[in-house]
Amino acid sequence: MVKVSLFVMIYSLICCCTPQIEALQSVLTDSACRGRMTFKNVTVTAYYPIDEEDNSIENMDIKGHALATLQDYFDNTVDYVTVSMDENLHIPYATQICIPELDEHYRRHINFQVRDTASNVKGRGVRRVDICVRSEADSYDHAVNLKQATVVF
Repeated sequence: MVKVSLFVMIYSLICCCTPQIEALQSVLTDSACRGRMTFKNVTVTAYYPIDEEDNSIENMDIKGHALATLQDYFDNTVDYVTVSMDENLHIPYATQICIPELDEHYRRHINFQVRDTASNVKGRGVRRVDICVRSEADSYDHAVNLKQATVVF
């Protein structure tokens, strides 16, 4: 009798909350990722500053500003996350992009901005995006290493 009651209670909770969860996911991915161009099957990878304490050129974006990492964004110490893309695209500095799969994974909108470039993305066009993370260990996170992501400009 207790098992049946527990099952009914859990089933009711799931049925009750599923529409709200789906609505929240829809709001996160639909409203936060609006743009004029959408690209599918984009490879997303991570890169990190060479030395977190060093203010050398390797730790700066293309305009000499400190790299803003995904972890800094979650710590609310920066307003955006630096991403690196192919310089041949001539994307204006600080152009915002959206990666709905990451918004959904982290359950919040992430303000990614194209502020960097590197040799490993050169010639890749819109098919490659590198996300700046805090450390080498963070770069192994499966969430920031996607083979078939969507990127919205």
